[in-house]
Amino acid sequence: MTLPTVVAALTLAAWLALAIAAMCDRYKVPRLEDVAPHLPDDLPLPRLSIIVTAHNEERFVESALRSLLGLHYPDYEVIFVNDRSIDRTGEIVERLSSNDDRLKVLHIKELPPGWFGKPHAAQHGADAATGEVLLFTDADVTFAPDAAALGVRHLVRERLDHLAAAPRLTLTGTMLQACATAALLLIGARHRLWKVQDPRSSAFFGVGSFTVMRADSYRALGGHRRVALRPDEDLRLGQAVKKSGMRSAFLKGEALMECRWYLSLRGFIRGLEKNFFAALDYSVFTVTGATATLVWLAVGPLVLAPLLLSAGHALAGLLFAACPLIYWVLASTVSRDDSYPWWSAIPFPLAALVIAYTIWRSALLTMFRGVVWGGPPVPLAQLRRARIQVERP
Repeated sequence: MTLPTVVAALTLAAWLALAIAAMCDRYKVPRLEDVAPHLPDDLPLPRLSIIVTAHNEERFVESALRSLLGLHYPDYEVIFVNDRSIDRTGEIVERLSSNDDRLKVLHIKELPPGWFGKPHAAQHGADAATGEVLLFTDADVTFAPDAAALGVRHLVRERLDHLAAAPRLTLTGTMLQACATAALLLIGARHRLWKVQDPRSSAFFGVGSFTVMRADSYRALGGHRRVALRPDEDLRLGQAVKKSGMRSAFLKGEALMECRWYLSLRGFIRGLEKNFFAALDYSVFTVTGATATLVWLAVGPLVLAPLLLSAGHALAGLLFAACPLIYWVLASTVSRDDSYPWWSAIPFPLAALVIAYTIWRSALLTMFRGVVWGGPPVPLAQLRRARIQVERP
């Protein structure tokens, strides 16, 4: 075999591996809507505290809270933590709370040292919670009436300490949808989402839109104090759970939850500048390998297939030509969970370049400026010291 044929075969094999991972994610991860609502041996649902953290969320907060106050759950409270908002968020929530005793509003005026805003707000809400189970969510997420009950039911039945579920990401614009699909493919492959529920596996995951924990497990773990300086606090809380020997699981919740994510491609790039380098554990080596692989797999076949075919390397050209077919079918399949149209998969190679750019932008900004998230910049050295270190009991 010639060198081009070997390279093409390896590239195709990599795409087939990604396709297998994506199919495992799609078909092996349980879905929230498939949880049986009630079985004969079920105990009554425990009291639930729903903790909503928000900073300047006036656009979506009312619809999100109304969905939470309309849940079909026997005994629950909603603790809304208004983290230094300067828009009408606090005013809107106070108005809603005056008509419903289940909604309690906490206002944070200052951020103490050693914290990012969101973890601090989540911990503040958890400290005030009275429920046996805690559900952490954001102020731009709307819930179907049964979403919380099914999540808690699964947590209790499976004797879990931690449960994360992914909402449907509402995005407008083909390019933005393509970027989200590309990011979700990478996340699924990196974190092996179908293995999170296996206690023998080191796979972990977390989702800020829907994180359910037993209150005693949360406090034993150290709560959000454990991830006080993590911009990817939801992901790392899941990591801390697994490293502590506790039980975790992940569900697909797109049918019962909706998150109004980024409104523009610029917002997507800027919004993830604090997350991507952190998600790759602040490793320049990992960033280099991940982005080089991503660009090669997404763009390489499109460039090399016609060149090799025209140069008479038929087998190598055909192997490279098969790669775009795989990833377009794969992207269109994955995008169905978020109800994106099939044509959102067409600009997938360009979306991969945007993702690579966003990863490097996140890395360079973090290295030279630190992470800015609701407070003063936190330098890279301090961020690296905040990496998860948990001993098994």
